Amino acid sequence: MKTAVFIGRFQPPHLAHLETISRALECFDRLIVVLGSAYCYPTPKNPFSAEARAAMIRASLGTEAARLQFVAIADDYYDDPRWFRTVRAAVEALAGPQARISITGYDKDESSYYLHGFGDWPFEPSGVVSPLSATEVRNSYFGGSTDWKAMVPQAVQQYMQEFATTLEFKRLQDEWRTIQHYRALERHYPYPILHVATDAFVLAQEQVLLVERNGALGKGAWALPGGYLEPQETLLASALRALREETGLALEAQHPKATQAFDYPGRSLRGRVISLGHFFELEEAPALANEGAFWLPLSELERHQARFFEDHYQQICWFLGRAPHQPALSQGKELL
Repeated sequence: MKTAVFIGRFQPPHLAHLETISRALECFDRLIVVLGSAYCYPTPKNPFSAEARAAMIRASLGTEAARLQFVAIADDYYDDPRWFRTVRAAVEALAGPQARISITGYDKDESSYYLHGFGDWPFEPSGVVSPLSATEVRNSYFGGSTDWKAMVPQAVQQYMQEFATTLEFKRLQDEWRTIQHYRALERHYPYPILHVATDAFVLAQEQVLLVERNGALGKGAWALPGGYLEPQETLLASALRALREETGLALEAQHPKATQAFDYPGRSLRGRVISLGHFFELEEAPALANEGAFWLPLSELERHQARFFEDHYQQICWFLGRAPHQPALSQGKELL
């Protein structure tokens, strides 16, 4: 069976996405759509769940949707080869051993590098060349314009109009406005601004120390204690200060078990933020006086994967030597 694979975030699915899908279904027996950036906390960049994106695409296709299948794949910023292996395993589990698999899409720029990263899966250009951008759709949507409506299929427009009446939309719109304010400030500088931050991963009795965010960005998300480096601080002093301020836990002169720079360029919507993670391991988990700080058992980490701010779940996985959890893959079946 001739099977095509189309990879994207589809945040949201726009008209060029749907044209690519329709053309692939004309040329192939089946199309597997890989929904990237799955299982993450909603942000203005990734506002819709994998289930919502799959439903929008299905509703836009009518009877053609019968030959469409979906898999959801979490981001894996710090191990690209592992991400490719994860996608391949998920697709092959759906396609079966006899499938002839090709990858389709539009080789737009350097961000399309993944189209040529699957070895024996030949790249079949979709033939769809469009100026449409999901970023443009989102900026119009959260910015209060109606221009986005002409960029998406009717079924997607209907879903987004209903979503715009929710409290979650209001939270994301407020966050989008905060990000636009940051971008406006940065435009006054003659060179790109690089921010340095620190995060503290504290492990005790198979529990990780977390805080629930209450600021303008990622409100309600779970995060490692951390923050921006102050001008007169060392990186270690910054991590210990943030840990003390956000959780009440004082680890004066405590040296980390390990450190790691987390520098994926798109890790933060705040701008170019490089964070140095510090791993502290304690024998006991002390009581926490600060409201919003708590201990999460590692046994519950995967279940709450979608609650984490930015790449903090991936930071924890890195220090633990684990791969980010892939729920759809572990179930061995299509995302419904």
